[in-house]
Amino acid sequence: MGLDKVSELQEALYRAAKADVDRRFHALYDKTCRADVLTEAWARVRANGGAAGVDGTTIREIEEESVPRFLEGLARELRERTYRPSPLRRVWIPKPNGKKRGLGIPTVKDRVAQTAVKLLLEPIFEADFEPFSFGFRPGRSAHDAVAEVVKWLNFGCESVVDADISGCFDNIPKDRLVKAVARGVSDGAVLKLIRQWLNAGLVEGESLQNPVRGTPQGSPLSPLLANIYLDQLDKGWKRTGLAWRGSADAHLVRYADDFVILTKHDIRGVKVTLDSIMRDLGLTLSPEKTRIVEAEEGFDFLGFHFLRRFSQAKGKRVTWWFPSAKSKRKIRERVHALTDTRALARGTFSDATLAVVDSLRGWGEYFRHSNASAALDHVWLYAFDRLAWLYRRYRTRGRVRRKTVGWARDLLRAARPTTSAYGRIMAP
Repeated sequence: MGLDKVSELQEALYRAAKADVDRRFHALYDKTCRADVLTEAWARVRANGGAAGVDGTTIREIEEESVPRFLEGLARELRERTYRPSPLRRVWIPKPNGKKRGLGIPTVKDRVAQTAVKLLLEPIFEADFEPFSFGFRPGRSAHDAVAEVVKWLNFGCESVVDADISGCFDNIPKDRLVKAVARGVSDGAVLKLIRQWLNAGLVEGESLQNPVRGTPQGSPLSPLLANIYLDQLDKGWKRTGLAWRGSADAHLVRYADDFVILTKHDIRGVKVTLDSIMRDLGLTLSPEKTRIVEAEEGFDFLGFHFLRRFSQAKGKRVTWWFPSAKSKRKIRERVHALTDTRALARGTFSDATLAVVDSLRGWGEYFRHSNASAALDHVWLYAFDRLAWLYRRYRTRGRVRRKTVGWARDLLRAARPTTSAYGRIMAP
């Protein structure tokens, strides 16, 4: 019943925003205290899991103590305007290029409060987001963005700006971000909450940092705030008129801070316009990840590699898209880590097999709707070779029974999303 009421509230907000795109909503804060809104926010935070923040409190500890008491306490703090967010706990995630990506982990209480506000803001801004934006939006996915790229390639837009915003989440100006939110929301209490979250700071070791820019990745509200800010990029692009066929016939496809522009005409002129829009937003394109390329050469986007070339068999130019070299390398590294010499020290051969199959199943499902047959063959064969190696490494110690190898092969076969050339490479 609570979810139904929240859905009805979101639908009402969406309809109101859609009916008047210039409307600014002024009565939202009281809804953050509603029991049904906070209950739904808690359910989403619990489903997403995640580590504890600076206070060390985990989701499990809250469940063991009392979820209703926790939510009642948060609602009381919000109603009485005594709620104050805690700093975020800074963690660093290694990136393939050797650099590290910073994440900010809020406390569970702050995650619930942010999710409650997100439930209210999302339908308001969704009503006016552009259709060529796909990241972190309800009912949209990376596969939708990929399909859009394929569509424009098939229409002959083969000159491409493969773009990436340099440190997007870390470089969004906080004051301008709040102003972007204020274009749709005039409720001062909600805007104050957002400012508090943006200025809560980051704890790393014993030091408290408070960057002057950015919305830290890791917070439930950060993806929506980034989309609200980058919607100015979308609308700025739309105002140029370059997407019109009588102009450059250039089309933007954006997934969060990763995007491509595809055109039939002078791509360098398009890039100049894009740079101007980015400067107006106070952001820059990453020189390492942004390039101008022809689809004939190929380019990567959202883990896929796209090619547009002439097919002798079909007698015309054809678009191919399949897992990128980087995507294949990452899954191989994951399989290698799950089947290294420490695998049996952490568990059994069966445990290692199940972990490999679980990783491959998710990877294969993501790439199955593409020209991925050869890549799937390559990755699945590598996985079986690694499991066979693991078996040989320990069979002399009596740790693994011979029939377990056949069981592992059967599990891999069942997890593979297509069957092309599969029986051959997986044969004993």
